[in-house]
Amino acid sequence: MRRFGSHFAGLLTVGLGLVLVAGVGSATAQDPPTEEEYGPLMAEVRLLVGDVSQHIDNRYWPELGEDLDKLFPVFRQMEAFWMARGNESALGITGEGIEALRELGAAGIAMEVGPAQAGLANLRAVCGSCHEAHREADGDGFKIKAGS
Repeated sequence: MRRFGSHFAGLLTVGLGLVLVAGVGSATAQDPPTEEEYGPLMAEVRLLVGDVSQHIDNRYWPELGEDLDKLFPVFRQMEAFWMARGNESALGITGEGIEALRELGAAGIAMEVGPAQAGLANLRAVCGSCHEAHREADGDGFKIKAGS
């Protein structure tokens, strides 16, 4: 049984390590999302961040890695969106989000709840700052602020 535990920890380290490496590149080569596609991306982030929170609270480290596997590409799409719009402020905030994802990945590799919760708090703060600066309520959802 002890052997299984060390094997599992090794697999977890490799899996989350790949997540960290995957998050290192630049924006995807595909076309950036349109403004109409951006809202559903944000909805996906909201759901995934909820999953991240549950997986940290329950110490489901492999599932945290799966969440990050989904979040990194979404943040790269966000990065491409803001890059295409030439919005340096939003691009910088997106970069801070990517750093928070890396922080979460490192905490997951170490299987440390406190640092993982801190990374999640950082991610939520980054999301909030972007919403405050570049998004506004629009009926049932949000829209990009004029000029952003």
